[in-house]
Amino acid sequence: MIPKVGRYLSLILDRLILVLYGLDLESSSVNIKMLSISHPSGVLLGGNGIVSNGRVAIMAGVKFVGRSPNDPLYLDRHRTKDVFMLGDNVVIGAGSTVIGPVSICDNVMIGAMSLVNRNINESGLYVGIPLKKISDNISYDWVEDI
Repeated sequence: MIPKVGRYLSLILDRLILVLYGLDLESSSVNIKMLSISHPSGVLLGGNGIVSNGRVAIMAGVKFVGRSPNDPLYLDRHRTKDVFMLGDNVVIGAGSTVIGPVSICDNVMIGAMSLVNRNINESGLYVGIPLKKISDNISYDWVEDI
């Protein structure tokens, strides 16, 4: 937010975080009100644009990636930096991959090693490849301290 100097300072800090913690991010494209990354090693947030007005917990090894650089929907949302739109109380388990553009509603838990390649419009617990809803009951343990 600092004119002229801020962008360069942000680039330096982003690279420093990558070297120290293994967390690959472009801070100018992450707009999450309350973010918790339990173990940042191997987490790829990238520069596609992740937006949330609530609490989001991300575990180790989670990747946010684009579907295709030629997909028109991806290109439109990449320009506005909102390829990934997450709701409140979203937990993404270790080793999961989220392929955007995608929207995830409030109160969703995604189990470890899952593949999210479609929008999630109902609250609940989701796991697997392809992603399947297995329960309506979820725990707020991961996000209550954020």
